[in-house]
Amino acid sequence: MEQSGDNNQGKKKVYEVTTFPVPLSSGDIKENITIFTNNAKKPSTEQIINKARKLHKQGNIPEATKYYQQLINEGCNDHRVFCNYAVILTDLGKLQDAELFTCKAIEIKPDLAETHCNLGSILCHLGKEQDAEFSYRKAIELKPDFIGAYWNL
Repeated sequence: MEQSGDNNQGKKKVYEVTTFPVPLSSGDIKENITIFTNNAKKPSTEQIINKARKLHKQGNIPEATKYYQQLINEGCNDHRVFCNYAVILTDLGKLQDAELFTCKAIEIKPDLAETHCNLGSILCHLGKEQDAEFSYRKAIELKPDFIGAYWNL
């Protein structure tokens, strides 16, 4: 409602709305109605990581690889992605690439003994025994009860 100027002081304008009923019964609907909304949510980074890890554990390496590569290409900076992708590369015999991705994982999370141990194994297979020893010793320094690092050393 609104009041107008000097001439109509004290008078209020009233707006009237007319509605018209449209008869429709459930019998009039002869097909399914689908409503599309633009609210499709993109899966979160964590959901994609979990999907990749699940596929990896199930042995579906090609699919897991696709997810890890997608995450890396999108700029994901999660050590698990780089470490797990490096494990796949190691298993595929791509040791130089595995070394790079393991080093990236260590750069992101340097205090994870298991990653240093993984790097030691990769370096050992590449014939870089002194570097491998350093990685194993770093793993032991971070986790003194890490039997696997002692064994590899």
